[in-house]
Amino acid sequence: MPTATDLVTDLPADFAVFGQAVATSMADLLGGASGYILSKASATDMDFAWIANDQGDITGVTAGTGISGGGTSGTVTVTNSMATAIDAKGDLIGGTGADAFSRLAVGTNGTVLTADSAEATGLKWATPANGLTLVKTQTIGSAVSSVTVTSAFSATYDNYLINVSGGVASTDNNIEMTIGAAATGYVYNNLYMLYTGTTITGENSNSQVKWIRVGRGSANSIDCEITLKNPFNTKRTTGQWRTSSAGAGQMWSIGGGALDDNTSYTAFTLTAATGTLTGGTIRVYGYQNS
Repeated sequence: MPTATDLVTDLPADFAVFGQAVATSMADLLGGASGYILSKASATDMDFAWIANDQGDITGVTAGTGISGGGTSGTVTVTNSMATAIDAKGDLIGGTGADAFSRLAVGTNGTVLTADSAEATGLKWATPANGLTLVKTQTIGSAVSSVTVTSAFSATYDNYLINVSGGVASTDNNIEMTIGAAATGYVYNNLYMLYTGTTITGENSNSQVKWIRVGRGSANSIDCEITLKNPFNTKRTTGQWRTSSAGAGQMWSIGGGALDDNTSYTAFTLTAATGTLTGGTIRVYGYQNS
């Protein structure tokens, strides 16, 4: 006959004696939510509990390189340390050694990523060593006689390239140039030749209020390419230019000149000798100093 702690396995025989007790711990096996599993609650006989089915073969999570967190019980959280090292737009992660890394903050506009073994990450942001950097872009308006470009020159660069393309002119015209507010002291020499002939014509001035023929406008386009040296420095500004008309029967020209003063300038103005200009883009590039 079973005792009060025995597991009931044969009810007819077990209840042969009226009032025979049955282990009450069997009640632990009752109930349980859908999806739960039976787990041993303690070393006591028949002590079970229903628990959520979150058990598995993993006994612990160890954080590896680039990962932090981990644990051996409960809810385990791991964090990508590379992701948390980034705290601003454009940041990069660079290696600093074996299984080690560090944040490299984004560089300033116009700089490029450069290898440098002296840096912790072996990388740095630097101004391009050679070539041109776009400084300013400005669109020419509609039917304007002139356009002024401000903040074109600064201490960052000594020399500049100014390129104008696109757009149209109301009539075939020459484009003239002034630097800043200077209204005197322009000297120049130009050579030009019509597409319809082979004669080269020269022109010059030793004292003028502007440089003439630095560009050319037509019903097809506006064409202008000017190199300036030292416009921001307190010394003479010199310039060279060349242009080719897009209109049939027009002209090709080259020229150069100087502005006879020692003033620092930040702006320039392009003016149509006749008619107006519409559209087109003025781009100012700085030549790297080293």
